[in-house]
Amino acid sequence: MSAEAYRWRCSCCSEEHVGLPMDMMFGEPVDWDALDAAARTASTLDDDFCEVRHSTGEVDRFIRCLLPLPVPKMATEFRLGVWMSVSERSWDIYREGFVSGAYAEDGCFGYLMHDVPEFPGSLLLNADVWFQPGRLRPRVALHETHHPLYLAQCVGIEPTQIERWAILMHDGS
Repeated sequence: MSAEAYRWRCSCCSEEHVGLPMDMMFGEPVDWDALDAAARTASTLDDDFCEVRHSTGEVDRFIRCLLPLPVPKMATEFRLGVWMSVSERSWDIYREGFVSGAYAEDGCFGYLMHDVPEFPGSLLLNADVWFQPGRLRPRVALHETHHPLYLAQCVGIEPTQIERWAILMHDGS
């Protein structure tokens, strides 16, 4: 079955929707909304990079990536846009190669910066971040663990999971 052929009814608006979104994203890293005014002013956030400068002098660096999740009942994978916390060195390597797509290394280590809905405890899961050419977002491969999100990345998710996420995004929750 293709994503376009899937029909579902939204519980918040009661409308029937055709097609499942196969890409969804988090707007910013988990702690962005908790920043005080001074830290937010000193920090930067765009579609691909986020740098948080704390009053203590500490700097947190994040890059937007794609967490692919197979959907065995469909012909394509679902991609969740996530923010990964990376080291200063990895941040520099990714930034330097971002436009050209030529990176000094193939990837880096990172921490997932979201508690993914219906996958509690996913915040700070360890992962490999694989840089992609041509300004494509890096792909995330979670490290082996017993966490359900890692298992979902290995065996896949059901279309109903995507529907639940679509409802959450539609509802604004």
